[in-house]
Amino acid sequence: MTQDPNTFTPPDYVRNHVVLPALAFIICIFIIEWFHIDVHLSQWLFHLEGGVDHWPLRQYWLTENVFHVGGRFFIILLGVIIIGFIIASFKQPKLKPYRKGLIFLLLSIATSLILVRLGKTFIHIDCPWDLKMFGGKAEYFSLFSEQPTTPSTGQCFPAGHSSSGYAWVALYFLALAYKREYRWMGLAFGITLGLAFGIAQQLRGAHFLSHDVWSLTLSWFSAASLHYFMFFRSSTSIGVESAVDYPEFRSNS
Repeated sequence: MTQDPNTFTPPDYVRNHVVLPALAFIICIFIIEWFHIDVHLSQWLFHLEGGVDHWPLRQYWLTENVFHVGGRFFIILLGVIIIGFIIASFKQPKLKPYRKGLIFLLLSIATSLILVRLGKTFIHIDCPWDLKMFGGKAEYFSLFSEQPTTPSTGQCFPAGHSSSGYAWVALYFLALAYKREYRWMGLAFGITLGLAFGIAQQLRGAHFLSHDVWSLTLSWFSAASLHYFMFFRSSTSIGVESAVDYPEFRSNS
């Protein structure tokens, strides 16, 4: 029997949204660590900018004012819009079916940012601009290497600014519950926004590539976990045994 394309089984969900992304993340981090891509890429960018004892693009108007400061205000604006729609859903009947999804989106983004903030608080890794090789005073070490004798007080891991972009991969899961044909557009929006913020920060010397990869990973699994408990698990618990067909998807298609 052919399965409805709008449904999928629990093993499908776990394989596609947990196992395969986890394997991709492990492989990516292994390659970055094994080939020292963090350092090589940052050194290449540093010399490409003409850096000697500082990062020339650290305070450049495009990287600092547009992508960093402007990007932060853009994310805040998007958050305010989501909250506005949630509030409106209590007064506008047309928005009521989307209330759960909007709450999911807000919670997923907030969870991603909180996890990254906790990582910065408890995992002390320096920014590239703090390192001796780039004109700073700190010694380089990675998450998996031996730390220097003098403990670092850096708070540059994971990447905070890019996480505010990557957190929007939650749009993929939002579309998965309502309009599955739009899920790749949602994913593209989050990846593109995260890449734009992440590349700008790398050009400023604020982060290594691996910092962004960790932020993307935390954002993805935050969204996948919340989606599972808010949509997928709630659907299977009301009698759908073999495959999930979201009521949100059916009522709004």
